[in-house]
Parts: sequence; structure tokens; C-alpha cells
Amino acid sequence: MSPPSRVLLVAALAALTAACTRPQTAPPPEPPPPDAPVLPAQPIRHAAGEVLDLTVPLLAGAALPLPNLRGRVVVLELTSAALPSWPASFALYNDLLREYGSARLAVVVVALDHDRSALSPEPDLRLHGFELGWDPQGALAARLQLAAVPTALVLGRDGRIVHVASGPAPEASRALGDAVRAALGP
Repeated sequence: MSPPSRVLLVAALAALTAACTRPQTAPPPEPPPPDAPVLPAQPIRHAAGEVLDLTVPLLAGAALPLPNLRGRVVVLELTSAALPSWPASFALYNDLLREYGSARLAVVVVALDHDRSALSPEPDLRLHGFELGWDPQGALAARLQLAAVPTALVLGRDGRIVHVASGPAPEASRALGDAVRAALGP
């Protein structure tokens, strides 16, 4: 190797070493606590504004096509009875149904549990406008490409997604309640 080539090689290596060993200007970000939930950027494959045309399998064995609920705001939650948020979801939905009535609002909660006995005791569904779905094989969850449980969607009267919420209560519950109220209007 000629002396000028050697000088260039040494200079290039020195510059590369300096660039790789330069001190960082900011400390690395703190890792989340070990018990912090990991939430996906997008909990389902659908985005706000898309029309959701699905058929929900019901616990009673029948099926509920979501287009049959057009004209009402619809809350569709996919969850598990094993989650601590299970009873709180029903309390929120019962309050919303009492406030707005089943003529304006429909709530469909779909349990993803494999074993039906996990749903025992079944929630109190006394209010009209409340349906309990059951998707033990995960077909509905797969169609939505569900990435987090629980995930709740608010559909406008035209069947378009107006809100998608995922994550732990009470933050997700507040945002969901606000989205339902906004979709229902005055």
C-alpha cells in the first residue's frame, strides 16, 4: 500500500472511530415499568371512518349482523370475562343505555373466552339494547385483526367507526363514554 493510501486509510478509520465513540447528547429513554400494559399503535386493522359490516356471534347461538343496528350508535367491545374490567364495562354500558335508551344506542359485548363457564355468572343484561356475544374460536377477533383485549369500537349511526379504544380502565372508559356521547349528539 502506498504511503498516501495508507494515510487516507488511517484518516478514514480515525474518523469512523470518532463517529462511533462520540458521547450521546441525551440519556436513553427510561424503560416502562414491568407491569405497564403494552398497547399497540392500532388495536384493530380498521380505521376511523370505515364502515364495519360484521356479523357478531351471540351467546344464545344466534348471530347479529351489525348493519341491522344502523340508525343507532353502536358500541362493540371484544373482551374477556377473566379481565378485571369485565364488570366495570357493564356498569358503564348500563349507565349509557339508561341515559340514552335503546332507540339511540346499542351495546354488543363479545367475550373471547374459550370456555362458556368463564362467563358465569353472566352479566346482568336487563336493559334492552344490550347483547352478549361469544367468539370462542376467535373468528370475529381474527377478522378485525384484534391486537389488544379489551378493545371497544364506537360506530356512528351509519355504521362508520368513530372511535377505537384499547387499554385499561378508567382512562379508556372515559374516552369511550365521551366518544359515545359525541356520536349521539345533543
